[in-house]
Amino acid sequence: MAEMKPRVALGLQGGGSYGAYGWGVIDRLLEEHIEIVAVSGASAGALNGAALVAGLATGGDAGGREGLERLWRATAERSPLRGFEGFGASFDPFLDPFVARSLAVFREASAYVSPFLPTLRDMHLFQAVVRASIDLETVARQERVPLYVSATDILTGAARLFTGPEVTLKALMASSCLPELFAPVEIDGRRYWDGGYAANPALEPLVFNGHGATDLIVLQLTPFVTDAIGLMPSEIAGRVSDISFNACLMRDLKALTELQSYARQTQTEDARMRAVADINIHLLQAPCALAGGEISKLDTRWSTIGSLRDLGRATAERWLAETGHAIGTDSSLQTLEAAIAP
Repeated sequence: MAEMKPRVALGLQGGGSYGAYGWGVIDRLLEEHIEIVAVSGASAGALNGAALVAGLATGGDAGGREGLERLWRATAERSPLRGFEGFGASFDPFLDPFVARSLAVFREASAYVSPFLPTLRDMHLFQAVVRASIDLETVARQERVPLYVSATDILTGAARLFTGPEVTLKALMASSCLPELFAPVEIDGRRYWDGGYAANPALEPLVFNGHGATDLIVLQLTPFVTDAIGLMPSEIAGRVSDISFNACLMRDLKALTELQSYARQTQTEDARMRAVADINIHLLQAPCALAGGEISKLDTRWSTIGSLRDLGRATAERWLAETGHAIGTDSSLQTLEAAIAP
């Protein structure tokens, strides 16, 4: 009898072009003896999730890997910085002062000029990338791997989750709508900003919606801990951004790990408690190299994307060597404190 594959639910954090790091991690995970059974994502994590589930539905694991590559190649092909290839081969644009300064100026000016630039305000470039790379009809129609996409309701601050036929182009736009760059995305009379503010990503449906996952792997794009904090305004802004986008993930992981500890100790028969007791929780943490990247997350050159993908694969390789034995066996994340220890 063939060995049962661990059934994995993936939680995919957002983070602009750092989503290419997520591509590399997922690409390596799909080489393992696992089955992806559900995906939740915010912002770039939602894009990765949509590309992944569309590919899985039509071509299995190989199709999932091809779908992710198609997404990030389409992103690079439409990059406003594609003319600056060769101005630096690292994903860290601060090693490339000209590109770094250009991105910083764009970031600062965007809030003032975007109302007068409809193509920026209305996310035309984002729409072109999605249309060129993701079969949204397949995403909405397929039932093999449920996908949850988070966005933040502007008026309430609460997370809105889109799933099934609700995962449209506008839902992906809402999930990726940074307010300093884009106009709010309106769906069903409600206006939304980036999902990372409220659920980055949403973990509850992966655990409690009956997907039969043996394991939850949360893929982080923004590290909890950094080696140092600079004093330049851009460095401070980068760290503030990291803390903001990690706040809800820290909250959710703390609640989930504490609930799991209680559920395993009490051995309750309550269905929801059994669900959290039975799933193995893993956090594939982002390396410190990705800290404070508020500006570099805008860099979508292929050289940057390729470097991030390679870093993701290498990080996943190390994580699997150190932690892979726990997949299908036990939680490798026992407490949030273990993840944020200096």
